[in-house]
Amino acid sequence: METKRLNYLLDRYYKGICTPDEDAELNAWYQSLDVNDRSFEDIIRSAGGEDELAKDMFVRFRGRIDKEAGIRRINPIRWITRVAAVLVGFGLLAGAYYLFNRVEPAPNRIAVAVPEKKNENQFITLADGSKVVLRHGSTLHYPAAFNRSKREVELIGEAYFDIHHDENKPFVIHTGTIKTTVLGTAFDIAAYPSQKKVVVTVTRGKVKVEDDHKILVILTPNEQVVCDNRTAVAQKTKVEASKSLTWAGSDMVFDGESFKSIATLLGKRYQVTIEFKNPALEQCPITASFTGTETLKEILEILCTARGTTYKFENAQKITIDGNGCN
Repeated sequence: METKRLNYLLDRYYKGICTPDEDAELNAWYQSLDVNDRSFEDIIRSAGGEDELAKDMFVRFRGRIDKEAGIRRINPIRWITRVAAVLVGFGLLAGAYYLFNRVEPAPNRIAVAVPEKKNENQFITLADGSKVVLRHGSTLHYPAAFNRSKREVELIGEAYFDIHHDENKPFVIHTGTIKTTVLGTAFDIAAYPSQKKVVVTVTRGKVKVEDDHKILVILTPNEQVVCDNRTAVAQKTKVEASKSLTWAGSDMVFDGESFKSIATLLGKRYQVTIEFKNPALEQCPITASFTGTETLKEILEILCTARGTTYKFENAQKITIDGNGCN
């Protein structure tokens, strides 16, 4: 594999944003390493031999190597030290990191894309309890489960994030060359590739925005920054953050709509099935509006109270609503 391609894949693996195909490509490279190849020996010598960094890194790996399926049972110390030496020699420190953490692979990735044509946003609950409202026409890549040290996602388009607080595991959103880091807060990010800029607006807490080289700005509530993806120039201004979130509730304004049509929309938005035990409830008219950042439970509480009905979570994906019909 060419060094440039390897660097790219290792960087994405380290950030936890590899696609399944990229992860398979990286695994294939890892399994194909051949330390018995003469050219491999020459590369090691040109890279400076078995340096101390590689040896130190191996100490952490030695206790795990026997668990790795498919690795040839050659002298493990000699093998992994040489591999690390080659990577260090090429400046691929991320590659050495990958080798010594390979037993704990990146978690399965999930990609959620909301079609542009429909004015329907999607509500996502991440593994750590953080909540995301993904705007139509946007895509979010995130892991099925976060690992022990980091919480990272990748956004294309726009989304509202309400992050679960964890001081030991910062939450990072990658948007092109711009990275937004938080511990626990609420904010909006707009990062459309066609616009060549990233806009971050904070409604609660504190957010750090940076590129690959430096911190661009620290934001607090009712502050917004516009970052140029090409020049990394950042402009911070004071705003009324709530106005930046009007899109999140654009599909959550109901004026006399039937309970059934609202239940159908909520089912798509929150990835659940909502059923009526009493069919007479389906055509009951409802007038209500929401910001779009509420949880499904919060919305059901309001709707069912207004209609004099009750709801029940049968399981994580199914909800039933019951009552006497329209009053």
